[in-house]
Amino acid sequence: MRKFYENCEARHKYVPAMMEQAEKHLIKAKHDFSRALSELDDRCWDWTVIKAYYAIFHTGNYLLLKKNGFFCKDHSCLLIALQHHDLIDEKLYLELSNLHESLSDIFGFDLTFQLRKLGQYDVVEWEKITEDDAKLIVFIAKKFIQFVENV
Repeated sequence: MRKFYENCEARHKYVPAMMEQAEKHLIKAKHDFSRALSELDDRCWDWTVIKAYYAIFHTGNYLLLKKNGFFCKDHSCLLIALQHHDLIDEKLYLELSNLHESLSDIFGFDLTFQLRKLGQYDVVEWEKITEDDAKLIVFIAKKFIQFVENV
């Protein structure tokens, strides 16, 4: 984990910021989450996934900035930083890692990121995103926001 973290540092993926900006990340995360819920209600699976992904990303950056004074520009490096700095507790790790067999990491970052890319960029494959995919990503985003608010 340390080597991955150092690699992200060397690639300048972590950016120092003022602590006051932390709240802005959480506000943005909650806004994106509310939009994900609206898209879910509209049965628009691709935009549900896209907005839920960004809710997760901004929530992670809120936590990282609040606890360590920097944010991350990269989804993989964000997860590495959260793990490296012990900002994720074991209970949440176990709960979220057991959500679905296709999740490759504790918050489904890889699954979420791949689905977000599919929904956002792939004009052929985006239609393969399912309601179950969308609901899973929304559930992950909700759990993560709740966890971070209670830290």
